[in-house]
Amino acid sequence: MKASILKTSSSGEGMSMGGVDMSACADNASDYCRQRSTENNFMLSAIADSMNDPTPLYERLLAVKPVGLSENGWATRAGLNRGVFNNIRSRNAANHATITKLLAAIGVTFGEFEAGVRAEEKDAPPAAVQAPRLAFRGDDRARDVPVMGTAECAELEFTGEGASVWVETMMLDNEVVDHVRRPASLDNRRDVYAIYFTGTSLEPRYEPGEVAYVDPKRTPKAREYVVVQLRKPEDDGERIYKVLAKRLVKATPSYIELEQFNPSIAFRVDRKDVAHMHRIIPWEELVAF
Repeated sequence: MKASILKTSSSGEGMSMGGVDMSACADNASDYCRQRSTENNFMLSAIADSMNDPTPLYERLLAVKPVGLSENGWATRAGLNRGVFNNIRSRNAANHATITKLLAAIGVTFGEFEAGVRAEEKDAPPAAVQAPRLAFRGDDRARDVPVMGTAECAELEFTGEGASVWVETMMLDNEVVDHVRRPASLDNRRDVYAIYFTGTSLEPRYEPGEVAYVDPKRTPKAREYVVVQLRKPEDDGERIYKVLAKRLVKATPSYIELEQFNPSIAFRVDRKDVAHMHRIIPWEELVAF
């Protein structure tokens, strides 16, 4: 085995090991340590600033919440459990991922959060920057499409490919938690509603917190995305107790077959358990001119 030899260069410029300049390594290590020290000092400073702020975290979040957006609507839009604000209020704390999702859902940066800048009070960009955004996002359109409340729910067991599979579900209630803008293509469709996705079963097609417009009238076709409302018998009739947001594979008189991507699963739902199956409107239809 060949051993590495530690030696000093004749010029006295530094040590080398096997031809490697050790002085350069020392300089790099020193730079790295200085960088880490700076980062750590920044983190400690940020933590100290937070600890010195007497305002409860819950109140600081409400200070940047858009007017008209409920706490439930905000949590749903962020893809979080609707009890998140109760937890923050009682503990006066939240992890970084939760705060990141909440701020991203309303378009507020951490700097703006620290400054208490409410979402709709942010400075408007110059007209030259606004123009393309208006063309695609329709900021001049009415925000009157109701968003129905959704939340993550326990998995349900179904039959898929000859075996039992557990499938991600959502909970849907009759509470309107938010409103989103109405595309011009839906001007005459007052029956359309919207949902915020929860969970990750349709990633990467739909991400948690992403909005979907839902058409309750048009019959879905194979390979279209759907919202399937499952019913459960009760003493005084029945109720919708779970919701599946999936892609339709096949619909027959006795069952519907659905699929999801994460993890990749195809499964069947008995028709007698389905109260409604509504079509998710593709984006190319929403923005059609």
